[in-house]
Amino acid sequence: MRNRLMASVTAALSLFAVGHASGADLGRRPVYTAPPPVLAPAPIFLWTGCYVGGNIGGAWAHKDFSFGAEDEGGHSPGGFAGGGQLGCDYQFGFGKGYGPGSWVVGIQGMFDGTSISGNNLDPNNDGDLYSSRVHWFGTLTGRLGFLATPTLLVYGKGGVAWVGDNHTFTNVLNGSAATTENITRTGWDAGLGMEWMFAPNWSVWVEYDHMGFGTKDLTFTFPDGDFFSEHVKQSVDKVLVGVNWRFNFGKGPAAPVVARY
Repeated sequence: MRNRLMASVTAALSLFAVGHASGADLGRRPVYTAPPPVLAPAPIFLWTGCYVGGNIGGAWAHKDFSFGAEDEGGHSPGGFAGGGQLGCDYQFGFGKGYGPGSWVVGIQGMFDGTSISGNNLDPNNDGDLYSSRVHWFGTLTGRLGFLATPTLLVYGKGGVAWVGDNHTFTNVLNGSAATTENITRTGWDAGLGMEWMFAPNWSVWVEYDHMGFGTKDLTFTFPDGDFFSEHVKQSVDKVLVGVNWRFNFGKGPAAPVVARY
């Protein structure tokens, strides 16, 4: 009898404990586990494609005048330059982490108007003044660059250059003047620059170029028809900054990255 009573009490206590625990669990707030990391797309920057853009900066012309073996001085005027460019790039190579490669090759055409003008006196003849005005310059170049990072390109370039200008000779003592026609000279261009792709379709760049045009015989003509020929040596240096828009070719496929919380 006593054993039965003890067994009954033990069973009752067990049922009470189980019921109390179940009630406590029902009264608790549910516990949620953290969701798995979300994959967020990140663009891969690609340089293959074509672009168009604008630029602004400064330029300096270097003019040297001579008549036969006689040096008649020179001047190096500076001024504003601004214009536009268009071109195409192709990214290639075996770089790690740079999409298809860490090298970029391209071709570009550029045209800029300028405000460059200057003059100098002939050191051998008092009153003889030589003046020049550079109206524009243009280039057609190829370039080769290396991606220091996936969005930063360091490059060199070279190709053909053109410049449009005119010249004036004035004798300030008697007022006589002779001019050249507006002429276009052909030469070469070499430069260095950096370009940063700050968004999938946009990049900014800074560049220095030297353009050489050698020495050319130019004819100075007076109003009465008299004329003389002068050797004119010329080069132009330019420092430009610009922006390019890349026709939606610069945006690569989205790459999954783990979002951080």
